Amino acid sequence: MLDLLNTIRCPYRFSGHAIAKVLSKTACPVEDFVAAFLRKLLYNCFVSSPEIIRLGYFQTQEEKSITCKMNAGPPSLVPKYVGWICCTGRTRLQLFAVLLIACFSLVCIKFTEIVRNFQIDSFRLPVSIDEYTTVIDTLDVCRFPEIDPFDPSLEKYLTRLPPLNCGSNVPNVVYIQNEEIKIDSAKVIKALKHINSSGKLGFCQYHVLQRKPNDDKSAVVISTSVPFNVSIKLKSLDEDIKVECFDTKNKTISRSYFTVLRLDPEKEQVHSDSYKVHIDKNSPAETLSILMIGIDALSKQHFARAMPKTRDFLMKELGALEMNKHSKLGYSTSPNVVPLLSGRTNEELTNDTKWRFKTRGWMDQINEAFVWSDARRLGYRTGLIFDEDQITAFHYLRKGFNKKPVDHYMRPLVVESIKDPLMRPHQKHCFGDEPEISKLYDYWLQLLHHYNSTKTNQTPFFAYSFLIRLSHDDYNMVFAGDELYLKFLKDLKATNALNNTVIIWFSDHGERYGEIRHTFTGEVETNTPCLFFVFPPWFEKKYPEVMRVFKTNQNRLTSHYDTYATLQDLLYFKGVVGPKGKRGERSISLFREIPLDRTCEDAQIPAEYCLCSGLSQADLAPGLAKYLGTVLRDKVMSILSKQKENCATLKLSSVERVLEEKTKGEETKSRSRNFRVSIVTVPGKAQFEARLSFDVSTNKAQVVGEVARTNMYRGQADCMDTANLRRYCYCKNLLETSAKT
Repeated sequence: MLDLLNTIRCPYRFSGHAIAKVLSKTACPVEDFVAAFLRKLLYNCFVSSPEIIRLGYFQTQEEKSITCKMNAGPPSLVPKYVGWICCTGRTRLQLFAVLLIACFSLVCIKFTEIVRNFQIDSFRLPVSIDEYTTVIDTLDVCRFPEIDPFDPSLEKYLTRLPPLNCGSNVPNVVYIQNEEIKIDSAKVIKALKHINSSGKLGFCQYHVLQRKPNDDKSAVVISTSVPFNVSIKLKSLDEDIKVECFDTKNKTISRSYFTVLRLDPEKEQVHSDSYKVHIDKNSPAETLSILMIGIDALSKQHFARAMPKTRDFLMKELGALEMNKHSKLGYSTSPNVVPLLSGRTNEELTNDTKWRFKTRGWMDQINEAFVWSDARRLGYRTGLIFDEDQITAFHYLRKGFNKKPVDHYMRPLVVESIKDPLMRPHQKHCFGDEPEISKLYDYWLQLLHHYNSTKTNQTPFFAYSFLIRLSHDDYNMVFAGDELYLKFLKDLKATNALNNTVIIWFSDHGERYGEIRHTFTGEVETNTPCLFFVFPPWFEKKYPEVMRVFKTNQNRLTSHYDTYATLQDLLYFKGVVGPKGKRGERSISLFREIPLDRTCEDAQIPAEYCLCSGLSQADLAPGLAKYLGTVLRDKVMSILSKQKENCATLKLSSVERVLEEKTKGEETKSRSRNFRVSIVTVPGKAQFEARLSFDVSTNKAQVVGEVARTNMYRGQADCMDTANLRRYCYCKNLLETSAKT
């Protein structure tokens, strides 16, 4: 079945040569019995008058031994895989019959495609592979491997989880309406039953939270309200709030968390003044608000597979434009989002005398380098949401922000609630009976409500959110979030704010862990984060040339360096097409045409993450796979050379997979062969992957670029406090513990 499906991408033309291509097992694979049958008919029929028919490929020795009785030309002129048949003595009627049979075969193949699409639709997968397959230009030097995220062979790696349901958790017994906290008596009864309380509601009170001084990972209570048992008015400056309710025995029955977006009059005046200066000085054609919605570890393929309803709404209702050849820049979140937000790498910010970034210090060092700070200086209101207290790009083995990095920073609610054993004990994706995603994104709906939503918006905003929890540990959880993200997008559309807002829906990289990661599909998906842009409905009509170039770039090689350049162009939007991008430019705005012949080297996409070269199962001499695996294992140990006291010595357990890069036309020219090698080491059963270059003249290999860890290592590297070494280390103290047990 899959072999037949592969044929639908073949370029058919109704000619003898094209029919021969259909029969060719190298160009367009067809089921063996069909190919054999048609080849036999062709072999027997083309002989009415002396005539030569050129075919694309022959399998049998009988066919290869045919010699032409006519003068067909010297064999040296015959290309590889091409034979010549000399035809005599048969009627042309037989030729016509063969053509009919070949056409019938094409119809069968197309019918198979229709049946398969029906099967996909029946399996609740409304997105077809054709919707996101890159349009191929024959001059394009970079062609990503075409994979089908709906391939039935992937189903064994997937668990299609139902929509997230928090209804069985402790209910939130209060809600906010018109600046007033109110008690829901029906939910109070449920909460009392949930904790097996024999009493009744005693009282509720709320605490005002703020970030702990010099600590971006904790919150403190700065004031507490009087008790209430019906409702209570909020004070004008109360922003981050925790509400606790107790029964008559002073036992906590529920806690609820809220962030109420507040405007600071003094800051608002500063923003207004800055905005006027921006208009007078830079004369932007538009001042579009920017809403960035990031989801960790979400490939473009898994987004189509696991969030079909959200993607469908994004594409069809909001008119999103997808970047079809978007590549990641690094292994984890930080090396991808730092270039996205600053146009620089972590290393460049460290070495730059202007920033002197100490990667384990406060992120305030480089906050002014981030694009939200650029937006703030132009009079934009700024906002920031993370759903994690420890493992964001700004907090993982880093301190986070000492000072508030933006105007609206939803931090106290997150760091306080995450430690709540009552409301978040087992279901980390819920705040009691409310989904975490809905709770957090309500902050953006408040922001949209507060700021002008007309087309002539005088208070533009820049809002950045990046949620980790749903997708970081288990790619199957993404299925559970489809309905929630769909609702959020519907709520966004219901506001008028999208008339002046650009939505950027993005990720940092694809899936890094899990069973699917160790398939060929997973090898591709980990390198292809999703990226979509939604422009206001009127935008394309007003700026047709700008959008023409943008749409051209949908099928060009891009990275988050280009996303950053696009953000800068949006802040200073001129409404005209910029100069064409050039080979060698790292950051090219999507409002400028990206070169068709752009390479990963031009875009500074590391070779180990580049998908421009074709990948296929390597054909290796005996022992070469083990040698490559040993070289990779030795590289890991060299990375840990200064950590021998803490980290155990790793041994090669197995070589799981070796793929070879093959760039068309360069198979015989290069003195080296490039491989993607995956291994397992012990102790710890760590799975590593890297790109290795093998010199055919010296028979030696070396690792090129970064070594990736492709399975979880939580609990194995707690002895290591250096972020970029944790993935390689298996702590020696674990060996001692296992020996004792």
